[in-house]
Amino acid sequence: MSRRALLGVLVVAALAGCSLQLLPGGSAEPAPTASRSGQASAPTGPHLTAAGRWLDPIADDVAGTEVCDGRAGREALATFDRAAAPALGVAAGDATLTCGNADGAGWRHIADGHTGDFGELGELVGAGWEDVAWFAIDLALERPTRVEPYRDDIANYDVLVEYVDGGSVERSWMVTVGVGIGSGQVITAFPDEQ
Repeated sequence: MSRRALLGVLVVAALAGCSLQLLPGGSAEPAPTASRSGQASAPTGPHLTAAGRWLDPIADDVAGTEVCDGRAGREALATFDRAAAPALGVAAGDATLTCGNADGAGWRHIADGHTGDFGELGELVGAGWEDVAWFAIDLALERPTRVEPYRDDIANYDVLVEYVDGGSVERSWMVTVGVGIGSGQVITAFPDEQ
């Protein structure tokens, strides 16, 4: 396969959300990845898992805080599905992550206060802090391990993230995502080792 043809396959596969494996003979073929729509079996090497999904450092790669460069703090960065919390009177719906600001809430706040925390998890599996944070935020909101009140106006959506190596859970963290009950705004997210 020529370099130009291989590059074309790589671009199409990347746009389709696939990673590629080079097969013997140099041909490229799409490989299953940890896409939001489904996953292949868990990797045999060290990996992070939460709520039935595992983090794929390639497929789950997201931008860091530079995605908010030039954007206002209240500008929506992403909308996540949010599970219901009947005990708190919270219906299923959306949770919005804004660019926010370092002192208050949103992506910039998470980056300012918790880059190192999420970075520790990322280093274990060759992922960036932002990839781990986004993975955990998504799963905490969509498939929480538990939901607890923080204050009258904030609910904490928690998800258990586990570091698996050699088929055994070696370490675990409860990742908490604080969400405004009335606003649906993601305030913060941080891991706490268990």
